[in-house]
Amino acid sequence: MLADERLVPPPKHMAYSQKIIDEVAKTPKSLGNQLGRWAIHLDFPVTKIAFALGVSRQTVYNWFTGTEVFVAYRDRVEFLTHIMKTSHSADEAWRKICTEYNLDPSPRKN
Repeated sequence: MLADERLVPPPKHMAYSQKIIDEVAKTPKSLGNQLGRWAIHLDFPVTKIAFALGVSRQTVYNWFTGTEVFVAYRDRVEFLTHIMKTSHSADEAWRKICTEYNLDPSPRKN
């Protein structure tokens, strides 16, 4: 992430509202919060995270803002966060996620 740990203001096309960005920024760091920070940093849509993990969008947003990640999902969330950390763009991250989780990338455009 950024050296000073602040989140960069979103470009006009950003998938996340300023309200969500602010909530994630002020939430204490946790596994779900780190996922949220990287998702915002890459402009990686919550719909794709939910699809890859097999959870609802609301569950992902809850994780972003401090709700504990369920034990059954921790390994997958850690791995997905690692993929985001090692990717230069949302597209690159999505390709890696689809490969690792054996997902068809074409049904989900956003």
